[in-house]
Amino acid sequence: MEYRYGKYYTGHSISAESAELPVSLEAVRMQLRMDDLRHDDEYLIMQIKAQCSLIERQYQCALLNKTVVEHHSRFPQYSTDTLFVSGVGPVNSITSIQYYDDSNTLQTWASTEWNFTVSSGGANITLKPDYFWPTELAKRPDAAIVTYSAGYGAGPSALPPNVTAGLLARIARAYTNREDSREEGMSMSDVLLQSLKRWI
Repeated sequence: MEYRYGKYYTGHSISAESAELPVSLEAVRMQLRMDDLRHDDEYLIMQIKAQCSLIERQYQCALLNKTVVEHHSRFPQYSTDTLFVSGVGPVNSITSIQYYDDSNTLQTWASTEWNFTVSSGGANITLKPDYFWPTELAKRPDAAIVTYSAGYGAGPSALPPNVTAGLLARIARAYTNREDSREEGMSMSDVLLQSLKRWI
């Protein structure tokens, strides 16, 4: 059985992220056909950050690499069960699994006792043979803590071309339409960004 997003998941936070922009300022200038103009760079950078942040929240994804700390109220019960990590995708690797024991002391679970596999929605954590899930946990919403790396890579070149195209289209639309407009239906940028959607 998989304990999917929402079963024991209680939240997540970002502890580290790339300082780079998911799309470069030069690429946005080219999209707007204003690559020789720099008078609006400050506003463009603000729009890049705002639109990329909005897209990450909309699709629960990391465009560039981030360190995610995901909290669960407990581990699964049976040795055949799977803990599904899915707060932010795509998951690259599991850094550590920790838990608060029944004396409320933070323990690190040895990586020799568990496996993980990446899926389209997140990552599946399973037990290695002859091991069991920690059971004597403190009663708190962050009793089990999974720290992992998520994102497409360290810089803009790591993003899939359709995602880059969708980001540029979304940023260009926000730049040219500065009023507070109401959106209906799907735009081309929505279509291009559909690959970010995760099925959990």
